[in-house]
Amino acid sequence: MAKSAILDLMTFFSSCLRSLEERGITIEESSDFQACEDRMRAIGKNSITPMISSEHNDLSKDNAGWLILRKDGDDIGGVAARSDTLITETLSGFWERSYGRLYKGQGHLRVVSDGPRPCDEIAGKVIYMGEFFIAEHMRGSRHLLSLYTHLLFAYCQMRWHPDWLYAFVRADDARLGYATEYGFTRQYPGAHVWGALPKGRAVGEYLVAIQSAELADMARFFNRHPSCLLGLDSLRRVE
Repeated sequence: MAKSAILDLMTFFSSCLRSLEERGITIEESSDFQACEDRMRAIGKNSITPMISSEHNDLSKDNAGWLILRKDGDDIGGVAARSDTLITETLSGFWERSYGRLYKGQGHLRVVSDGPRPCDEIAGKVIYMGEFFIAEHMRGSRHLLSLYTHLLFAYCQMRWHPDWLYAFVRADDARLGYATEYGFTRQYPGAHVWGALPKGRAVGEYLVAIQSAELADMARFFNRHPSCLLGLDSLRRVE
């Protein structure tokens, strides 16, 4: 990534951070995986999915971490991210191979096709983002949601220099525009087809993603036109 793009991302990160701080919200970075999971449970998150859980993975502190949202000294939300490298293995192949182990036989994906799938363009160094949670009493702000997710994108890009960032969004939430609210530019409906549906997952989840070049372009645009990032401040839920 060009130095000008890195500078754009740094400026964008600082702008999002400053806007959150104006709302009394601070960000804490942590690689104490178990402690962060306990903190999320303490503010109402009922479960941690196995893809980024310390119970199911030997997570490296160099390749994974949490960002915790805090207000008035209290935790109000968080999100986790993990870096993987996919060169000879496709993203859909990676899921198919790993989910049976992660869900301990309680859930697995069904093979959709032996050929390439659109979502398999997501390759190279990739960042998976999950466990996004906001405490119930802090939900409902579009501005909080957008600022936090865009800050997360910039943070991940500056820390790991990935080719792609991706996550999963419920189908109903994707249709309501949440993927766009988060800042993702790509949506792949039906990326997961379950042979056995595990607890905590849903049929019809959307894979959502953004390429690093698109993120750099987005940062450049919002730096020049900051009023375009935030619109009406209303959402029904932010989880």
